[in-house]
Amino acid sequence: MKEAYSLSERHERVLALVTEKYIETAAPVGSRTVAKKFLPPLSPATIRNVMADLEELGLLSQPHTSAGRIPTEEGFRYYVEHLLDPEPLPEETLETIERNLSQEEIAESWETLLKSVSHLLSDLSGFPVIVTAPKLEYEKLIKIDFVRLSERLILTVAVSASGMVIHRLIKTLRDFSIETLERLSALLNDRLPGLTLKEVREVLFSELQNEKALLEDLLLALCESPEEPFVEGINRLLDLPEFQDLERLKEILKTFEEKSLLLQLIDRCLEARTPQVLIGAPSPQCPFKQCGAIVASYSWRDTPVGGVAIIGPMRMAYARLIPLVEYTTQHLSRTLDKLSPRT
Repeated sequence: MKEAYSLSERHERVLALVTEKYIETAAPVGSRTVAKKFLPPLSPATIRNVMADLEELGLLSQPHTSAGRIPTEEGFRYYVEHLLDPEPLPEETLETIERNLSQEEIAESWETLLKSVSHLLSDLSGFPVIVTAPKLEYEKLIKIDFVRLSERLILTVAVSASGMVIHRLIKTLRDFSIETLERLSALLNDRLPGLTLKEVREVLFSELQNEKALLEDLLLALCESPEEPFVEGINRLLDLPEFQDLERLKEILKTFEEKSLLLQLIDRCLEARTPQVLIGAPSPQCPFKQCGAIVASYSWRDTPVGGVAIIGPMRMAYARLIPLVEYTTQHLSRTLDKLSPRT
């Protein structure tokens, strides 16, 4: 992006100052405000000329009711990708994260852990947070039971080696009798301890050729049946000037209700090793219109298994929030490795 715009150092500095002031105030930024912070000093007239250049490039815009400028979607993207200077997390914040996500706290259940992460990050960021559960195919399991609820609808109860109890409703392509489900549960539980569902599908089918088709239907449906994401802090949007318009608020609240969109948002970023920032118009990557999203994955044994996203207006304090999300997911990954060490 930087090569396409070919911005001078002066133009980059003005864009950064306008963006940072707008993030702070949510108000258009005038040339005099920028001039006061510019070193070496430049006159407001010179700043206005630079701002006009940036507006022509599509990086700034001028609301009709104000002489000041605000960053556009492209302006925010350029700022995040090229000008952002991440802030180190305060020691108090580091201690808060470590204290709230201590191993003793986590040991109760995975649900407790993920709720704690979503609640903590929403408190620390001031924005809504989405947390997805680890993908079941990567969890080491010690027991699994299938309960027939109705034709082609099965309740699966699985217990992982790390203490996670997973309940999943799965729809299958065929009708399983109660007797068949009990037999398949017994077959799996006889061989399951210490293996993941992914390993079961890759290895045990060679030992269970007679049951391969039945098991494949069940396990594939189980792997593809996602856990409900944990969402915390949606009400925080009510305090933000960007969401005072009722129609816009309704639109974003409706997006939060689309659980599949929330899961897709995080799944698309799971393979990235650093937090991803998505800004602007709704797209396959980010379904939230005129919003920003900071998405990061957490891992188990160096394999991304789940993710965290902070959702807010485009003017989020990225310099503070990106390190916050990154440290939290790194801490979570280390905790997972401790709870389920390598064998």
